[in-house]
Amino acid sequence: MKLNIEMSKKKAEIVFSDGNSLSGYFFVLLHAQGRVGGECLLDLLLDERSYLPFEIDGGKVLLLQKGSIVMVKSEGCEYLKGVSYQRKMETRITFLSGQTIGGKVYSDLPQSKSRLSDFLNNSRRFFCLEVEGNEYLINTQFIKSADPNTA
Repeated sequence: MKLNIEMSKKKAEIVFSDGNSLSGYFFVLLHAQGRVGGECLLDLLLDERSYLPFEIDGGKVLLLQKGSIVMVKSEGCEYLKGVSYQRKMETRITFLSGQTIGGKVYSDLPQSKSRLSDFLNNSRRFFCLEVEGNEYLINTQFIKSADPNTA
Protein backbone atom coordinates (compact mmCIF):
# COMPACT_ATOMS: atom_id res chain seq x y z
CA MET A 1 0.00 0.00 0.00
CA LYS A 2 1.43 3.36 -1.03
CA LEU A 3 0.45 6.50 0.86
CA ASN A 4 0.38 9.73 -1.07
CA ILE A 5 1.09 12.75 1.13
CA GLU A 6 0.16 16.07 -0.45
CA MET A 7 2.89 18.66 0.00
CA SER A 8 3.84 22.04 -1.36
CA LYS A 9 6.98 24.16 -1.27
CA LYS A 10 7.42 27.36 0.74
CA LYS A 11 10.15 29.77 -0.28
CA ALA A 12 12.42 30.91 2.54
CA GLU A 13 15.73 32.57 3.30
CA ILE A 14 17.67 31.08 6.19
CA VAL A 15 20.41 32.65 8.31
CA PHE A 16 22.66 30.17 10.14
CA SER A 17 24.67 30.53 13.34
CA ASP A 18 27.93 30.76 11.35
CA GLY A 19 26.62 33.85 9.51
CA ASN A 20 26.00 32.07 6.21
CA SER A 21 22.61 32.19 4.53
CA LEU A 22 20.73 29.98 2.11
CA SER A 23 17.65 30.48 -0.09
CA GLY A 24 15.35 27.73 -1.23
CA TYR A 25 12.21 25.84 -0.31
CA PHE A 26 10.86 23.95 2.67
CA PHE A 27 8.33 21.18 2.09
CA VAL A 28 5.03 21.64 3.96
CA LEU A 29 1.88 19.53 4.22
CA LEU A 30 -1.22 20.87 2.48
CA HIS A 31 -3.27 19.80 5.49
CA ALA A 32 -1.90 20.68 8.93
CA GLN A 33 -2.45 18.41 11.88
CA GLY A 34 -4.75 19.84 14.54
CA ARG A 35 -6.09 22.83 12.61
CA VAL A 36 -7.70 23.93 9.36
CA GLY A 37 -5.40 24.82 6.49
CA GLY A 38 -1.90 23.92 5.47
CA GLU A 39 1.20 23.50 7.55
CA CYS A 40 3.24 26.68 8.00
CA LEU A 41 6.98 27.12 8.42
CA LEU A 42 6.67 27.68 12.16
CA ASP A 43 5.00 24.27 12.44
CA LEU A 44 8.07 22.71 10.81
CA LEU A 45 10.50 24.52 13.07
CA LEU A 46 8.58 23.57 16.22
CA ASP A 47 8.07 19.90 15.42
CA GLU A 48 10.16 17.14 17.05
CA ARG A 49 12.51 16.56 14.10
CA SER A 50 16.15 17.70 14.35
CA TYR A 51 16.70 17.82 10.58
CA LEU A 52 14.47 19.25 7.85
CA PRO A 53 14.67 18.74 4.08
CA PHE A 54 15.35 21.97 2.17
CA GLU A 55 15.51 22.30 -1.62
CA ILE A 56 18.07 24.63 -3.16
CA ASP A 57 18.74 25.64 -6.79
CA GLY A 58 18.81 22.79 -9.25
CA GLY A 59 16.44 20.66 -7.18
CA LYS A 60 19.13 19.47 -4.77
CA VAL A 61 17.73 18.62 -1.32
CA LEU A 62 19.81 19.20 1.81
CA LEU A 63 18.97 18.12 5.35
CA LEU A 64 19.28 21.18 7.60
CA GLN A 65 19.96 20.89 11.33
CA LYS A 66 17.33 23.08 13.03
CA GLY A 67 19.61 23.96 15.94
CA SER A 68 21.94 25.84 13.58
CA ILE A 69 19.17 28.09 12.22
CA VAL A 70 19.15 31.63 13.68
CA MET A 71 16.17 32.86 11.67
CA VAL A 72 14.01 32.09 8.67
CA LYS A 73 12.46 34.82 6.53
CA SER A 74 9.40 34.11 4.43
CA GLU A 75 7.28 36.48 2.39
CA GLY A 76 3.96 37.47 3.87
CA CYS A 77 2.66 36.54 7.28
CA GLU A 78 1.20 33.10 6.75
CA TYR A 79 1.36 32.07 10.41
CA LEU A 80 -0.35 35.22 11.65
CA LYS A 81 -3.30 35.04 9.20
CA GLY A 82 -6.61 34.24 10.84
CA VAL A 83 -5.21 34.03 14.36
CA SER A 84 -6.58 36.52 16.84
CA TYR A 85 -4.02 37.83 19.28
CA GLN A 86 -4.70 39.96 22.30
CA ARG A 87 -1.64 42.12 22.00
CA LYS A 88 0.98 43.27 19.49
CA MET A 89 4.31 44.27 20.99
CA GLU A 90 6.99 46.28 19.23
CA THR A 91 10.48 45.01 19.94
CA ARG A 92 14.06 45.14 18.73
CA ILE A 93 15.90 41.82 18.88
CA THR A 94 19.70 41.75 19.16
CA PHE A 95 21.32 38.46 18.24
CA LEU A 96 24.52 36.99 19.67
CA SER A 97 26.18 38.02 16.38
CA GLY A 98 25.35 41.68 17.08
CA GLN A 99 22.80 41.87 14.24
CA THR A 100 19.51 43.55 15.16
CA ILE A 101 16.00 43.35 13.77
CA GLY A 102 12.88 45.26 14.80
CA GLY A 103 9.25 44.28 14.44
CA LYS A 104 6.13 43.06 16.21
CA VAL A 105 5.49 39.93 18.21
CA TYR A 106 1.91 38.81 18.72
CA SER A 107 0.97 37.49 22.14
CA ASP A 108 -2.06 35.43 23.05
CA LEU A 109 -1.10 35.26 26.73
CA PRO A 110 -3.59 36.44 29.37
CA GLN A 111 -3.63 40.17 30.15
CA SER A 112 -1.92 39.46 33.49
CA LYS A 113 1.05 38.07 31.52
CA SER A 114 1.18 40.57 28.69
CA ARG A 115 4.78 41.82 28.90
CA LEU A 116 7.45 41.03 26.33
CA SER A 117 9.36 39.13 29.01
CA ASP A 118 6.31 36.91 29.60
CA PHE A 119 6.04 36.25 25.86
CA LEU A 120 9.73 35.36 25.49
CA ASN A 121 9.77 33.20 28.62
CA ASN A 122 6.74 31.27 27.35
CA SER A 123 7.96 30.96 23.75
CA ARG A 124 9.08 27.67 22.38
CA ARG A 125 12.35 27.42 20.46
CA PHE A 126 11.11 29.60 17.57
CA PHE A 127 8.62 32.46 17.47
CA CYS A 128 7.25 34.74 14.78
CA LEU A 129 8.33 38.37 14.39
CA GLU A 130 6.46 40.48 11.83
CA VAL A 131 8.75 42.88 9.99
CA GLU A 132 7.26 45.13 7.30
CA GLY A 133 4.62 42.58 6.33
CA ASN A 134 7.03 39.63 6.27
CA GLU A 135 7.42 36.78 8.71
CA TYR A 136 10.75 36.18 10.48
CA LEU A 137 10.90 33.00 12.52
CA ILE A 138 13.43 33.66 15.27
CA ASN A 139 15.37 30.99 17.19
CA THR A 140 15.34 32.00 20.86
CA GLN A 141 18.71 30.26 21.41
CA PHE A 142 20.51 33.01 19.46
CA ILE A 143 18.94 36.08 21.09
CA LYS A 144 21.24 38.25 23.20
CA SER A 145 18.60 40.81 24.17
CA ALA A 146 15.15 42.12 23.36
CA ASP A 147 14.24 45.79 23.74
CA PRO A 148 10.50 46.32 24.27
CA ASN A 149 10.88 50.11 24.06
CA THR A 150 11.94 50.47 20.43
CA ALA A 151 11.36 48.84 17.06
